[in-house]
Amino acid sequence: EGYRTDTIMLLSLDASKRSVSLLSIPMDTYVKDTSYSVPKINSACGYAGGGKDGMEELMTQVSKLTGFMPDGYALVDLDAFVKIVDLMGGVDFDVPMDMQYSDPSQGLNIDLKAGEQHLDGSQAIQLVRFRSGYAMADLTRTQVQRDFVKAALKQWASPKNVLKLPALIGIVKDKVTTDLSLSNMFWLGRVMASSRIGNMQTDTLPGSPQYIHGGSYYLADTDAVQTLMAESYSPYR
Repeated sequence: EGYRTDTIMLLSLDASKRSVSLLSIPMDTYVKDTSYSVPKINSACGYAGGGKDGMEELMTQVSKLTGFMPDGYALVDLDAFVKIVDLMGGVDFDVPMDMQYSDPSQGLNIDLKAGEQHLDGSQAIQLVRFRSGYAMADLTRTQVQRDFVKAALKQWASPKNVLKLPALIGIVKDKVTTDLSLSNMFWLGRVMASSRIGNMQTDTLPGSPQYIHGGSYYLADTDAVQTLMAESYSPYR
């Protein structure tokens, strides 16, 4: 809705080790020392007006959490997500539970059955947006989202799909706000195709749900975050 970035992921690639790590940053993560009306990390982009300025503000907040500035960003809207999944041929995925949810105000209608199945773009967007039926709500959704991304990259990371890179980059240019250059994108594609995606490490930002000033937030565990960054994500490790 609006400029909220409700799904935030930090991707780390090590070309020499052929390793990939993916970190979810919960949308309710508390951010300190801001003028946001709601001091959550998913407010950062909208606070700066969205687009390039919004993503730079979000990058700043991510750097405060992780201790380093990411090398680049890509803001993917819902339409781009659907188009990318369809272009790459969909994804085989084990849907963890029956998912039914409807919100006409968002134009959102989710109807998926549990079990292993092939998801096209319209079904995949239902999967990654669903959260109302999980006991841990958004925290479980972030796990499912990472599982989906891992499954997608594992299935898509093949030499034959490198041929789809030009079409993929076309979608990115039209539908995605990014500061990555064309050479960056081709490099990412090549590294992904040669990496051990099946061994991808996935994590949620260490922390816990907390009530702060009467509101529901996710409070990062600073010491645990520093340890995880040093082990798996920081470019300085």
